[in-house]
Amino acid sequence: MTTGDPAPEQTQTTRLLDAVAMIADVVQDGAAESDRQGTLADKTVTALREHGFWRMRLCRELGGLELDVSSQVQVLAALAAVDTSSAWCTMVANSAVAALGATMPQPAIERIFASGVPLCSIAAAPAGVAVPDGDGFRVSATWRLASSINHAEWLHAVAFVEGDPSRPLPLAIPAQELDVLDTWNVIGLAGTGSNDVALVDHHLPHELAGRIGNPSHQLRGTRRYDLLALEDLESYEHLAFAVGVASRALDELGTALSHGRGGSATGDREIVQMELGGALVDLQAMQSLARAVYDRADAAAAGDASAWSEQDRHLPRAVATWATRRALEIVQLAFHRSGGAALYRPNIFEKLLRDMSVAATHVMVNDAVLATHALRTIQAHGMDESVRRAG
Repeated sequence: MTTGDPAPEQTQTTRLLDAVAMIADVVQDGAAESDRQGTLADKTVTALREHGFWRMRLCRELGGLELDVSSQVQVLAALAAVDTSSAWCTMVANSAVAALGATMPQPAIERIFASGVPLCSIAAAPAGVAVPDGDGFRVSATWRLASSINHAEWLHAVAFVEGDPSRPLPLAIPAQELDVLDTWNVIGLAGTGSNDVALVDHHLPHELAGRIGNPSHQLRGTRRYDLLALEDLESYEHLAFAVGVASRALDELGTALSHGRGGSATGDREIVQMELGGALVDLQAMQSLARAVYDRADAAAAGDASAWSEQDRHLPRAVATWATRRALEIVQLAFHRSGGAALYRPNIFEKLLRDMSVAATHVMVNDAVLATHALRTIQAHGMDESVRRAG
């Protein structure tokens, strides 16, 4: 079994940030091809794999870097500023391989990592049924939105044991055994190739099944995020994506205004300057919130119990939702203030608008998250029903 690079974490983060700059031309050059074909361009996949972007979250004992969340946010944001689909697929690949590496039993690990760290996809929403059958399960399911599935070697998915929806069963599925359904015909993030996948009465051995009823129980890794009772740790990926896209939109808008492309005097108008100034402050707020929230989560996962409380468990997802909403508003501002040229394709402003609009529909960052966060905060402070009804 391979082991991760022992270099200090900050060194690894700096290396990956430098790598983003190194591959930027290749990734940006492949963006249009990725969108046209509905999956990442081969040269983009090669660049991301060669520089280790899909090993960030995986535990070191299986060949990963096991970076803390705050470091991953920096790298994912930088990548999202270069190409949205590449960043999205990198998010998914890290979630998938890290989940498999942390939770699957040893026989599965020996198969999945037999040739090194594989490219994996994940189907986040449980679906279908797994029927016990001798030395394994017969699985029938259709899982939605498996990003990068056309390049993936393994899929991490969850089905329910027959007759008991309270018993989710995590599965590691060889990608070549899946039927990939051509469903990803979308207005944005087309290059992610987030097609649906299916199995019909397909036998999977016990060794490729995880712990029934507790699919997130962590068996490997030095940071125990599973002990924080976080509501959807993966929300940090959406926050990073939002930061990166907002940063790119503001950079492009600044360039357009400085060259007079939003209209010869647009950049001199006070209302535009006010809007841009507010957006720049909001971007800094996103970055500061990311550090404030995830530095504490990282400390708690590393063993500092005082860094995290029960009331914090819903905060990361709420912050990611707010950041996603604000990033979409920033992209809309950039599109609006960049002038008529933004109407024509290909154009970075229309691409960011389409891609961010699709990203904002993800269930992880849906509008109800903020309402739920508010209600839980009110309840935690012991406010009575009349106060909760107010407003």
